[in-house]
Amino acid sequence: METFNKHQLAMAKERAIEKLNLGESLDLTCSLENLSLYTLTTLPMEILFHIFELCDLKDLLRLAKVCQHFRNIISEILQQRYRNFIYNYLTFKFSQNLEDADISDICLLCGPKVEKLRFSTYFNMDLLKHIEWKMGCNPMENLKFFINDNFKRNLQYFPMLQELEVQGKFLQDQTILELAKSCRGLKTIRLLDGDNRFLWGEHLADLESIENLELKCCRNLDPNHLLVLTQKRAVKSLNIMECEHMKDIPKMINLCKYLTQLHTLRLTAFTQDQTLLKAILELPRLKCLQFFWINFMPLSFEENFFLELAHNSEKSSQLSALKFENDRYYIEDESLQQWTPEKYAIMRENVCINGQAWLWTEEVFNKISQNMENFPNLQQLNFHYCRLLNYEQLEILPTLLKNLKEILICGCPRREDLQFHQQWQENMKCQLKFESFLSLKEAISLQDDASARQFSSYYRREPVMRSIECRF
Repeated sequence: METFNKHQLAMAKERAIEKLNLGESLDLTCSLENLSLYTLTTLPMEILFHIFELCDLKDLLRLAKVCQHFRNIISEILQQRYRNFIYNYLTFKFSQNLEDADISDICLLCGPKVEKLRFSTYFNMDLLKHIEWKMGCNPMENLKFFINDNFKRNLQYFPMLQELEVQGKFLQDQTILELAKSCRGLKTIRLLDGDNRFLWGEHLADLESIENLELKCCRNLDPNHLLVLTQKRAVKSLNIMECEHMKDIPKMINLCKYLTQLHTLRLTAFTQDQTLLKAILELPRLKCLQFFWINFMPLSFEENFFLELAHNSEKSSQLSALKFENDRYYIEDESLQQWTPEKYAIMRENVCINGQAWLWTEEVFNKISQNMENFPNLQQLNFHYCRLLNYEQLEILPTLLKNLKEILICGCPRREDLQFHQQWQENMKCQLKFESFLSLKEAISLQDDASARQFSSYYRREPVMRSIECRF
């Protein structure tokens, strides 16, 4: 029978007194010589719990095989430790030195209480060599199968799973099928990184409880499979931004017929077709609608969209907030990026500086402003990292929108903002806010750096993802 050494018992004693507020009068304060006679199985459950908390993962997995009593305690520890579970074969194998059987043991011990899980399909050269050793040639071709197959084998241990996030590009349809069999309460699937080319959506309709799908940049998503899903399931939130095969007007119009429960829709503004815009705006439960497009696309989307919105009496009267935003187009392995607030603000400012400016001409502004008169309940306008309007145009907005309460301009500070803000406060009831994480001096420095680079032969404009978000 395994026993504690004196050092382990001293740590256990200190930890237990600290955690449990045990008094010196209790038996735990007896001499270390007497404590050394205790074995693991005879220590009180509370003490075992805090001793096991000090153990690393591999030791816990070994201890869980000793007896059912230990297994129950360790299961509770792991369920608390991995409440939001990250299934990352790369970390399991090369950082924690776990075997496949150990990975299954972790899932078995803590899986029954997990409701949110992040599945990573990232890899490195060590994993590629490991796959080549196990499966032979073509490691890159086998990679997506290997990672998904390992994950599929352990999905049976997550019966309460409700939300799945996926890192990387390798989620496959067969994994969706296994999720449908093992995780019947799954409500949300969210792809955190773009450029997935291995998910066609063949088994999405098999997910009994699915409500929310964020499938941005899912290059091969088949609109026919998505149609079957919407015919069988009550989808409430859908993100199909930059899904190439979804840029099909007839199929999108047909899809809209079945999105009767949808409250959030995010998609690419690939056309200004009035029939499609009308079908989208007529979705009965729609509360949030966001269109995205790349800045160099030859569209007059804004004018056509606001015209169609003004013609829809129900949605135009329900419109409460508009947000216009410039953002980066694409970042490789986006979910791995760790931004400090300052670095994130610098990145967003540089996107605006290095990309083509998003400005409404007087002609465009006049067309859209005429439609804005049909938005009687619009209360908030947000401009995130874009200076769409000049000062004169901003001053016109409160006269068009009688219930407008706030205009928020986030990022892209200018020298004249302070003076304009002071004048605004003297004359306008609507509140105007300028917010920026970077100081004016820092923002101007970034602009000066960009101006200097324009004379370099390597300089080129970067693509920018623009968007309009409507809240109803």
